[in-house]
Amino acid sequence: MTKNLIKQMMKKVDEKSHILDSDALIEKINSGYIAKQEPKFTKKKTFAPSGLVYGHGECPRYWYLAFEGNIFESDNEPYDVANMTAGTMSHDRIQQAMLDSGVAKKFLDEKYFEETGKERDTTEFKVAQSDPPIFGWGDAMLEIENEEVVGEIKTMKSESFEYFKNKGEPADYHVKQLIIYMKVLGKAKGVLIYENKNNHDLVVFPIEVTEQYKNWVNTAFDWMRVVYKSWKDKNLPQKNYRSNAKICKGCPVKTACALAEPGVVKIDSLKGFDETV
Repeated sequence: MTKNLIKQMMKKVDEKSHILDSDALIEKINSGYIAKQEPKFTKKKTFAPSGLVYGHGECPRYWYLAFEGNIFESDNEPYDVANMTAGTMSHDRIQQAMLDSGVAKKFLDEKYFEETGKERDTTEFKVAQSDPPIFGWGDAMLEIENEEVVGEIKTMKSESFEYFKNKGEPADYHVKQLIIYMKVLGKAKGVLIYENKNNHDLVVFPIEVTEQYKNWVNTAFDWMRVVYKSWKDKNLPQKNYRSNAKICKGCPVKTACALAEPGVVKIDSLKGFDETV
C-alpha cells in the first residue's frame, strides 16, 4: 500500500516537472537583462575617465564619433549585465559601510534626488572640468589623518582578486582612472579598494603621484585636448586599427566607424604607462 502511494506521488511530481520548460524560463530571464540594450543614438559631451582608460577609450576616432553623436550598440551578454548590476549593488553596500563608519565624507545623492525628490547621503561625488572636458563620479572622498584621499572601489571575482592581491599592485587601467580624478581634484593621494565578490574580502592599494604617473596623466590631458579639437574643427581621425582588431570588436560605434569617411587627420591612440616618457 505504501509503495503504491509513493509511486503515485512520484508520478505526479514527474508529470508536474514537464509542465515547466526550465530552459525557456532561463532564456526569458536572461532576455530581461539585455532588454534595455537596444541600439540608440548617443551624443557624448565629455570624456569619461572610466571609459577613457580601457579598450576603445584609447581610440581618438571613437571619441570623435561619440562627440558627433551616433548610434551606440552593445554586445553585452546577459552574464555581463548581471555582473555589472551586482558590482553596482556592491558599490552601494561598501559606500554605505563607509558612511556608517565615518571614514568617508557625505554628499547629497543627486541621482536619487532627481529620481525621487527625496534627499539622502552618499559617498559619491562629481568629478568635472572643462579643459579638456571631463566628467565622472568618484566613489568616495576618504578622510584619513586629516587629509582627503580619493577612493575608488572595484569589485571582481575571486580569481582576479587573488591575482592582484598576490601581485601586490592593482590593474594599470584602474590606476589611470584614479589619477585622472586626482589631477582634476588636485589631490596628491588616492586609494583603490578591491572587493572579492565571492567572500567580500577587501584589499587596499594606496596610490601616490609618481613621476611616471604625472607624465602619463599630463600626456593624457594633452591627448584629450587634441582629440576634442579635432572634433570641434570637424577633422575626423583616421583609423588606427584593422576592423577585426580586438579593440574594435567591443566598440559601441563600430558600425558608425565602418560607415564613416576614412579620416583626414592622424592622431595616435592614447599611450600606456610604459609608452609615456
